[in-house]
Amino acid sequence: MTWSDKALTSAAGMARVRHQLGRLARGSDARTRIHPVYSPLSEQGKQRGALRRYRAWPSASRGAEAVNRLA
Repeated sequence: MTWSDKALTSAAGMARVRHQLGRLARGSDARTRIHPVYSPLSEQGKQRGALRRYRAWPSASRGAEAVNRLA
C-alpha cells in the first residue's frame, strides 16, 4: 500500500493480516488479494459487534445472579 498516512497504512496492513489469519483459522485459504480498504472496515464492524456483546454481558450475568438468589 502506498498511502501518505503511515499510521493508517500500518493499521490497514495489520487488519489485512488479521483478516487472513481469521480465514486460515476457519479452514479457508488466505486470500492475499484483498482490497486494502475492505479489511479495516470489516474489522471495525466486528469490533463494534464484539463491544456491543461485551456491554450486554455484565447486565445479563447480573440478572442471572438475581434469579439464582431468589431460588
